[in-house]
Amino acid sequence: MTVRAARAAGTRERIVDAALASYRERGIGATSLQTVARRADVSPATILNHFGTAEELARVVVSRLTEDIRIPDDREWTESGHAPRVRRLVREVFAFYDRSTPWFEVFRYEMDNQALRDGQANFWEAVGALYTRVLGPALADDRVRSAVFGLTHPVTLNTLRQAGLSLDDASALVAETVLRLVAPGTDNGPSLWS
Repeated sequence: MTVRAARAAGTRERIVDAALASYRERGIGATSLQTVARRADVSPATILNHFGTAEELARVVVSRLTEDIRIPDDREWTESGHAPRVRRLVREVFAFYDRSTPWFEVFRYEMDNQALRDGQANFWEAVGALYTRVLGPALADDRVRSAVFGLTHPVTLNTLRQAGLSLDDASALVAETVLRLVAPGTDNGPSLWS
């Protein structure tokens, strides 16, 4: 890499870091290019030169944030067998919610921002694909699918945490309940629909 390209990459990285920090403190809507520029020690024109628009900067930052908070992906898991994979699914999804909650709180009232809507759509697409790979045909039943997504929703985790359960205990409880839904008649107990 040439010195000029390395300098440009460093500047771009500083801008993204500054925007990420500003978004965390204020949200996207309340963060101006001038605020990011001051924090990154560049001019607003430099930001526009690197990103074109404030909206594109927001897209890049949301994409970086998505990488940083690591959406669960079963293709990296070593567990085999249905029950261990379901338990891992719930544990990983709840851990994801736990580490991303501060960001959800920041962006809760900014979902009119296109970068956030796109990021949220990409998240739900990835989660849907993950659930399909792990749970397979069980999701074909509308009641089971609705129950699984409800049980593994962030609100469920928050409710269980407020009731005093640890992340591990909440994950274990929900995983066993999900297993009863998706594998009735196995050693996981009778179907909840019986």
